[in-house]
This record gives sequence, structure tokens and C-alpha cells, in this order.
Amino acid sequence: MQPTTTIRQRLEGYIKEKGLSLHQFSEISGINAGTLSGLINHRRRMSVLQLDRISMGMGLAEGSLYELYIEECLAESSPDWRRLRSLLQRCAELDKLDCIQRIILVIMENLAYAPHLFDLAEQWYQAGSTKAAALLYQCVAEGEKFQHSERLALCQYRLFTIHLGSDREVNLSLAASFEPYVDRLGEAEQLEALKDLADAYAANQRWFRVDQLAKEMESKAAIQYRLALSTKERNLNPDSSQEKTGRPILFYILYGYLLQANVCEALGDYEQAQNYVSLYTDIGWVQGYNEAERIIIEQFEDWGRANACLYRLMSGEVEVLPEYVNYIASHDSERVSGLLKITEAANRHRFQVDDIMERFGSHLKFEGREHAFGSYDAGIVADQHTRLLSELAAYYLSTERVETGMSYIMACLETSAAFYSEAVVLQCVGLFETYRAWATPEMKKRYTNLISEVQRNHEEKKGFAADYA
Repeated sequence: MQPTTTIRQRLEGYIKEKGLSLHQFSEISGINAGTLSGLINHRRRMSVLQLDRISMGMGLAEGSLYELYIEECLAESSPDWRRLRSLLQRCAELDKLDCIQRIILVIMENLAYAPHLFDLAEQWYQAGSTKAAALLYQCVAEGEKFQHSERLALCQYRLFTIHLGSDREVNLSLAASFEPYVDRLGEAEQLEALKDLADAYAANQRWFRVDQLAKEMESKAAIQYRLALSTKERNLNPDSSQEKTGRPILFYILYGYLLQANVCEALGDYEQAQNYVSLYTDIGWVQGYNEAERIIIEQFEDWGRANACLYRLMSGEVEVLPEYVNYIASHDSERVSGLLKITEAANRHRFQVDDIMERFGSHLKFEGREHAFGSYDAGIVADQHTRLLSELAAYYLSTERVETGMSYIMACLETSAAFYSEAVVLQCVGLFETYRAWATPEMKKRYTNLISEVQRNHEEKKGFAADYA
């Protein structure tokens, strides 16, 4: 077996092949000729910057010599962290995740690297390099799984947020895996983690768990809020709570009330939902709020006005429909959820909304949505979109507009292939079977194919979700 070619051998061979002197290659690469001589003759260690310049000088793609460089670095008994950090940073910049994986697989058994890897992961996470950061977080979590440390809990939290998406099965598995670590987080991270968990369960209609998490979040936030007031911390530095949590503590109190209102709405208790609306809109108890808190208060007041109107509509008070339509007309981010509720109310109380659907038909597509302080949870957005399609199918079929109703069933099943919801799929199946006699042979064939695709994708994702359990 021939020995592995080293970077130095590659460099020396290139220089000889091209008939270059060290001085000539020095001019091409920007590396001092004496330094090049020292590198070739093993008198100097090669830095990542020098490696990049050598690759450029040889006309190679960026990072093409990293695999060889990694082998040489890892051959050392205790690789120098500064060199490893520079190499990891460049691998992240070039999206060479396989190289990052190779490095951490070798060094993960040495716990001395754990603090360094964690700090670097945090930098990458904040910079948006979440895929690369996830590899480091996973490495640290594996190395410290018996330590019961706050750092381990924060790694698990970061992995939870990084992998969260619009797939229900995966999100539920992620939530279940992360939940035992919440209490090990610091006070500030706990509030945001409880919010993220509650959102994940809300997207899957696990309302009992949402209610528990919302109450826990609201209670812990209220304690922190009162403590800040009693120590006059807010007067000395009004933004100090936001520095710790990323949001003012007030947000978590009001969001807890909002989530509990959503639970009541889902259970059909619109009177109690209205009571919670008053809790997050009537906030005379807030003392001397700052600019960040003012934005939060105004956003919750806006949501409260809309939800108070919505709960009356869901209770059968159709006379409030024009007011609610005016609200969603002026709030682009609320149109899908608003149209969903309007269609649900129309199906429940048997009133006509054709003119509304014609007016907002172009807003039925699936897309991410923003609000005053962030994005809506991707799972919640996907859930609302698929439910809207199934409610529209029921609406049009109930008025014997079979072709339109069937088209919404097909659209819903197509969406469900990517964003599976058992309740929505069962509703579509029930609707199709009820109106099967009216379906054309083409509709029946397309329906059969879509059901098979939904089932196949769901089984694949169940296996994928099991990897997180």
C-alpha cells in the first residue's frame, strides 16, 4: 500500500511539474519564499490561511485540500485548538459539513475541547450558520450527556430550535426529546424555551400540554417581572430583562394569556377565551413601560381586538363578520388564519362567504408569515394552511359545487403529503367518500394517487422522526 500523499508532497510536485522556483510560486501565492521552504521541509506548521493561499496558487478550488489538512492535524496527539478553530471556521464558511464532522468525531472524546466547541457553536448559531452549529452542539451534548449541566441543556435547546420545521411528526419527537432539559436552562432561556415548546404542541393540537406550558411560562415570567420591579432593576436599566431573554419579560406574560385563549378557542369555550383576551389587552398593571414593551403592548392589543371579534363570530354572531373581514384586509400576515376561521364559522353556522373567498383568493397560498416581533411558528402556519383547504372543500361540497370542492380536496392532500395532519387527511377522506358518486373517473384516479403519496411520505417521515426519539 502506498503512503497517503501529503499537502507538502502535492505542493512540491506541483512546483516541479510547472517548472517553477519557490520565488515564482511565492509571487503567485503571496507566501514568503522562506516560509514556503520551511513548510515543504517540515520546519514550520502550515496555517489554514497558508493552505488557502497554496490552494489558490495551485489553481485548486477553495477547501479542496482540507481533507488532507485534517488528517495531518488530527495525526497530532493533541491538536492545537487555535489551528482547529481556524480550520473549523473555514469549513463552516465553505459549507464543508463533512469536514467538520470528521474533525469532531476524532476530538469529541477529549472533554477539554467541549467549552471551545460550544463557544464556537454559539457564534455560528448567532451568525445563522445553523447546520454547522448543530454538528458542534451535538458533539458537546454527546460528550456531556451525563453531566446534567446548563451547557448540555442549552445544546439540546439549540438543536431543538435548529431542527424545528413544518413536519408534525419530527416536531413532536423533537419536543419530547428536548422537554426534560427545560428546567436545567437559565431563567431567561427557560421562558423562550417554554414558548417554543408550546408553539410546537399547538401546531399539533396537543392543547392540554399547551395549556400546561402556557401557565408555567406566564407564572415564571410574572415572578421575574415582579422581582425586577421590587429591586428597581427596571428603573436603573429598563432594557435589562430584554438583554437576558431577547424579549422583555412582559412578552411572556401576555403570550401565556394568548396561548390559554387559543386553548379555550380550540375547545369551543369562547366565553373563557374572551376572558383571556381581557388579560392580555387590559394591562393597567404595567408600570412605566419602555419602547420595546410599547411595541409588544400594541401588538397584543391588535390581536385582542381581532380575537374578541373572532370569538363572537365563532359563537354564531354573524353580524361581526364585516368587522373581522376589515381586520384581515388590513393585516396581510393574518389572512390565512383569518380566512380559516371565517370558513370554519361558515361551515358551522351555515352562512355564505363566496364574496370573501373571491376577494382574498390570491392569499390562499402557503408561505411564511411575520408579526411585530418575529415569525409565526412554521408548523402552525402549515397547519392553518392545510386546514383552510379542507374547510374550503367542505364549504363548496356542502353547497353542491362538487368540482370546486373536489379541487380543494386534491390541493389539501397535495399539501398534506408535505405537512401531514391526520385530522385533516381523515376529513378529506370523509368528504371524498361522501361525494364519491359525483366524482369523475379522473378525480377518483387522482385521489387514489394522492392518498398513496400521503401515506408513503407519512411512513417515511415517521421513520425520520424516530431518529429524534
